[in-house]
Amino acid sequence: MWVSGRCYVYQEALEKAAAQLNVNEEHLELIQDDDVLDTWFSSALFPFAVHGWPSQTDDLDRFYPSTLLETGHDIIFFWVARMVMMGQKLTGRLPFKEVYLHSMVRDAHGRKMSKSLGNVIDPVDVIQGASLEDLHARLEGNLLDPAEKERSRRGQAADYPRGIPECGTDALRFTLCTYKAQGEDVNLDVNTVQTYRFFCNKIWNAALFTLNALPDNFEPSPMSEVLK
Repeated sequence: MWVSGRCYVYQEALEKAAAQLNVNEEHLELIQDDDVLDTWFSSALFPFAVHGWPSQTDDLDRFYPSTLLETGHDIIFFWVARMVMMGQKLTGRLPFKEVYLHSMVRDAHGRKMSKSLGNVIDPVDVIQGASLEDLHARLEGNLLDPAEKERSRRGQAADYPRGIPECGTDALRFTLCTYKAQGEDVNLDVNTVQTYRFFCNKIWNAALFTLNALPDNFEPSPMSEVLK
């Protein structure tokens, strides 16, 4: 059985345990778990811990520090700043020299994707398609409480009443490229991806029609002549 106390407050954890077990506090003894790391703390160690630190391994000498980190702007202080501080404190070196910030992919309404909202879009679902029933079924495999699951189901039903249509890889890539030309954040709308799927299909059919109309011995003109 696990209980928690704020800032390692033993008495608070003890009171929680006694209340859950319905016993007096003097009959309980709590032992702090020694195998727990805060998510962002452990993530801050990643650039050098993955190479065997604190041991001075060959991989650490060869691969640390790196040169470039690619991430989203929303976790600069959660993760990037911590990696920088931990790297300087524990190794004496910066973990990387440059940080490339990519676009944030949000839902069609501009909201950050969240499991509790049920608005997370799996790229595989966009490529292969998924029914509304499939989307609902995946909610059963996570740790959301019943209220959040119900809210997620309502969100999925509102955004994808007929599920996510199969759009294919090319249409998804093309859509992301067009979104990137509009600004920093990508408000991914599955209906837009489906529209570009139809467009890609027209391009394919036009190319196929042209190739079938050309003679077998056709040779394209040199690019230098085409551009004259």
